[in-house]
Amino acid sequence: MAAKKSQASKPSAVSKVVSSTPVRNSAVPPKSIAAVSKQMAAPSYDDIALRAYFISQSGTGSSEDENWFRAERELRAGV
Repeated sequence: MAAKKSQASKPSAVSKVVSSTPVRNSAVPPKSIAAVSKQMAAPSYDDIALRAYFISQSGTGSSEDENWFRAERELRAGV
């Protein structure tokens, strides 16, 4: 009977390893704001050119420069 108590009170080796893993309970580091904004704030030249073209064709455009700046603003804002 004494042998059963000693075995029952010991945790198994598997559960001991899993519960004590240092990586398991660590927090995931957040991405830096600079890295996220760098990915989102840079529309490509072709994207801006295409949007400026559609602005000019819509009838609501202005000069080529104004269409370009408007297209860049819209793409950076995520419109």
